[in-house]
Amino acid sequence: MRKQRGSAFIMSLALTLVMILVVTSFGMRIGSHIRTEATRNDQRAAFSMAESGIAQARLNIELLTTPYTTTTDDWVALGQNGDENFLVGNGSFRIQILDAGAFVNLNSVSEEQLQRMNIQDELISALLDWREEQLQPRALGAKDEFYNTLTTPYNAKLRNFDSVDELLLVKGFTPALLYQVQEDVSGELLVPGDVAEQPALYELLTTDSASLNQREDGTARVNVNTVGLGQLIQAGLQAQTAQAIIQRRNTQGTFEGIGEVFATQNLQQQDLSAILSNLTTTAEPTVKGKINLNTASEAVLNSIPEMTTDITEAILSRQGSFVSLGELAEIPGVTAQVLQDIADYFTVGSSAFIARIQGKYNNATVTIEAVITLNEENRSQVLKIRRLPASVTVDQWGWADESTTDTTLMEAQ
Repeated sequence: MRKQRGSAFIMSLALTLVMILVVTSFGMRIGSHIRTEATRNDQRAAFSMAESGIAQARLNIELLTTPYTTTTDDWVALGQNGDENFLVGNGSFRIQILDAGAFVNLNSVSEEQLQRMNIQDELISALLDWREEQLQPRALGAKDEFYNTLTTPYNAKLRNFDSVDELLLVKGFTPALLYQVQEDVSGELLVPGDVAEQPALYELLTTDSASLNQREDGTARVNVNTVGLGQLIQAGLQAQTAQAIIQRRNTQGTFEGIGEVFATQNLQQQDLSAILSNLTTTAEPTVKGKINLNTASEAVLNSIPEMTTDITEAILSRQGSFVSLGELAEIPGVTAQVLQDIADYFTVGSSAFIARIQGKYNNATVTIEAVITLNEENRSQVLKIRRLPASVTVDQWGWADESTTDTTLMEAQ
């Protein structure tokens, strides 16, 4: 009888232990689920903080009411380049707005300009093959035949890049090559100093630069390929110059770029300024890939083929004050011959901006880049939002790890 009672006790104890383990395991799963859901909620809230930053950026960008974009505009100061922390209830965001026109556009950059940026020929060929439609690769490039043999195969894109990070899909490009300063540089340096002081490739590029095809007064530029003699004269050209342009167009066909217009004989200073300020070769209301004289860095300016150090320094000395592209002709050394090479690279305005934002809520952090465009009616639109991986830190943006100033937009509840 005692043995039976002992056996029953042991079985009861074992059953109790099993039940305890089941309940504990269930409780742990419930706890884990609650923690996971709480983390997800914090991530959603952090993303909402970043969206608050986008809304703030749009408000500031819409304050831009001139066709020219400079470093003294209101949007430049927003967020103090990531040093100001905006408090929104129980969350916060940091922000920096950049003019996309301050960078080299990855979708329109030429082979020659890529060479000036000290990129190796094999990488240049692979880059151009990635974005161009033809199926036959360059001798040093790569198309589907290469990418299909990778461990995780994919096809060459054969169209424009959507982000600078997309370069990491292109043959030969690595994170170190994109994000770090290159030690092996064989060409001319983009900025004075040694190799360690050169910008990383990531700091020079964009995929989204655009500007309105407008004159200083906000009216549309005159299309040199379609207008008559009278309209060219009204645009500020001398009658003799206007006649020569019409004759060139009638005998050789339309101009592919404004640079070709500067091949016209006997151009005067008045003509140089008028051509830059008032003429275009396209009917498109927005042009892509232009570099803003008012915001471009020294390295970006020096990447332009045929640019000299003297011209770059003169532009930098006047940077922020260009209100019309015609003022480029006032720079010492900028002649009609020089403008044939550099005129098509430039603008003084921008209609595309990059908002770099870090949103925080509790322990969750979300880092994004948003491209915001501005149309002719001065209305902003969010063109794209790209959520960056956790491996991307604000250090790559040149931000400090922590902000130094807090600004309350909404009190915590």
